[in-house]
Amino acid sequence: MVVVTAEPRKLKILCLHGYEQDEDIFRTKLRLHMARLCDKAEFVFVTAPNTLSPYDIDGMDNMARAAAVRSGKAISREFRGWYALKSASPEVVFGLEASIVYLKTVLAEQGPFDGIFGFSQGGLMAAVMCALLEHRYIGLGDDCMHPPLRFAVISSGYKLKDSRWDYVYKRPICTPSLHTYGVLDCMIGISRSMELRDNFVQPADHCFVGA
Repeated sequence: MVVVTAEPRKLKILCLHGYEQDEDIFRTKLRLHMARLCDKAEFVFVTAPNTLSPYDIDGMDNMARAAAVRSGKAISREFRGWYALKSASPEVVFGLEASIVYLKTVLAEQGPFDGIFGFSQGGLMAAVMCALLEHRYIGLGDDCMHPPLRFAVISSGYKLKDSRWDYVYKRPICTPSLHTYGVLDCMIGISRSMELRDNFVQPADHCFVGA
């Protein structure tokens, strides 16, 4: 009698890049992790639907970039984000609704996914999707059939401060989660990442010396 043992199914993980990045950049950043886990996990990378204007982009001379756009000079790469700021104080964001609609389509067409991995703004987005899938908030719609995710890995994530989205954090997020952050991160401070971590039920975390 021959016993046939089925190979374990690979985990399918949705990967969400950070602000001003795209799926190709994030895939490059994770290439070593992907190589180590190639027999255990399938990584699916997607690009945020919002194209950032010069005034949305941090860490650049926005006035100079805007002048380049007006003069017709080519920009080598589009910058993408899961949302952009309309106002910093108080925080008001735009584009998040479009990202939720887009990711809902990704879940339907490329899922089901076992887990989600997000970096920085992508980490914020990963937490939002965990909450929406768990609690079936109105933002996701009644027609989304994807089950709650089995796990989330969030690196240098943080919470939205826009009061219109407070409902996302109103209930604890039960998706098992791992939160990583660097003590030298000058963009997303540890306290902001820990604030997001504390919205999850029994999260694990890993703090390292780096950015």
